Amino acid sequence: MEKDYESIRAIMHQRIRSHRKMNHMTQSDIAQRLGISRRTYANYERGVHAMPAEVLARIADLFGTSLDYLTGRID
Repeated sequence: MEKDYESIRAIMHQRIRSHRKMNHMTQSDIAQRLGISRRTYANYERGVHAMPAEVLARIADLFGTSLDYLTGRID
Protein backbone atom coordinates (compact mmCIF):
# COMPACT_ATOMS: atom_id res chain seq x y z
CA MET A 1 0.00 0.00 0.00
CA GLU A 2 1.38 3.38 -0.98
CA LYS A 3 1.92 5.93 1.79
CA ASP A 4 0.26 9.29 1.51
CA TYR A 5 2.27 12.48 1.29
CA GLU A 6 1.62 13.53 4.90
CA SER A 7 2.78 10.14 6.23
CA ILE A 8 5.98 10.40 4.21
CA ARG A 9 6.63 13.92 5.51
CA ALA A 10 6.01 12.85 9.11
CA ILE A 11 8.41 9.91 8.81
CA MET A 12 11.02 12.07 7.10
CA HIS A 13 10.94 14.80 9.75
CA GLN A 14 11.05 12.28 12.59
CA ARG A 15 14.02 10.43 11.08
CA ILE A 16 15.96 13.62 10.40
CA ARG A 17 15.36 14.84 13.96
CA SER A 18 16.35 11.44 15.38
CA HIS A 19 19.60 11.33 13.39
CA ARG A 20 20.45 14.88 14.44
CA LYS A 21 19.96 14.03 18.10
CA MET A 22 21.79 10.67 17.84
CA ASN A 23 24.75 12.58 16.42
CA HIS A 24 24.57 15.11 19.28
CA MET A 25 24.02 17.97 16.86
CA THR A 26 21.91 21.06 17.30
CA GLN A 27 19.72 22.61 14.66
CA SER A 28 22.35 25.33 14.42
CA ASP A 29 25.06 22.74 13.73
CA ILE A 30 23.08 21.26 10.85
CA ALA A 31 22.10 24.66 9.47
CA GLN A 32 25.72 25.78 9.47
CA ARG A 33 26.81 22.67 7.54
CA LEU A 34 24.00 23.23 5.03
CA GLY A 35 24.75 26.95 4.68
CA ILE A 36 21.27 28.03 5.76
CA SER A 37 19.89 29.81 8.82
CA ARG A 38 18.93 27.88 11.93
CA ARG A 39 15.38 29.17 11.59
CA THR A 40 15.11 27.87 8.03
CA TYR A 41 16.44 24.48 9.08
CA ALA A 42 14.09 24.37 12.09
CA ASN A 43 11.15 25.08 9.79
CA TYR A 44 12.24 22.25 7.50
CA GLU A 45 12.69 19.83 10.40
CA ARG A 46 9.27 20.66 11.85
CA GLY A 47 7.58 20.49 8.47
CA VAL A 48 6.54 24.13 8.42
CA HIS A 49 8.13 24.53 4.98
CA ALA A 50 8.79 21.91 2.33
CA MET A 51 12.41 20.85 2.20
CA PRO A 52 14.06 21.28 -1.20
CA ALA A 53 15.40 18.05 -2.70
CA GLU A 54 18.98 19.33 -2.66
CA VAL A 55 18.76 20.04 1.09
CA LEU A 56 17.29 16.61 1.76
CA ALA A 57 20.07 14.99 -0.29
CA ARG A 58 22.73 16.91 1.64
CA ILE A 59 21.17 15.82 4.94
CA ALA A 60 21.21 12.19 3.79
CA ASP A 61 24.90 12.57 2.90
CA LEU A 62 25.64 14.25 6.22
CA PHE A 63 24.13 11.34 8.15
CA GLY A 64 25.47 8.67 5.81
CA THR A 65 22.04 7.37 4.92
CA SER A 66 19.83 7.23 1.85
CA LEU A 67 16.93 9.33 0.64
CA ASP A 68 14.85 6.16 0.60
CA TYR A 69 15.49 5.68 4.33
CA LEU A 70 14.81 9.31 5.24
CA THR A 71 11.52 9.30 3.34
CA GLY A 72 10.37 5.98 4.81
CA ARG A 73 10.57 3.97 1.59
CA ILE A 74 12.88 1.49 3.37
CA ASP A 75 13.60 0.75 7.02
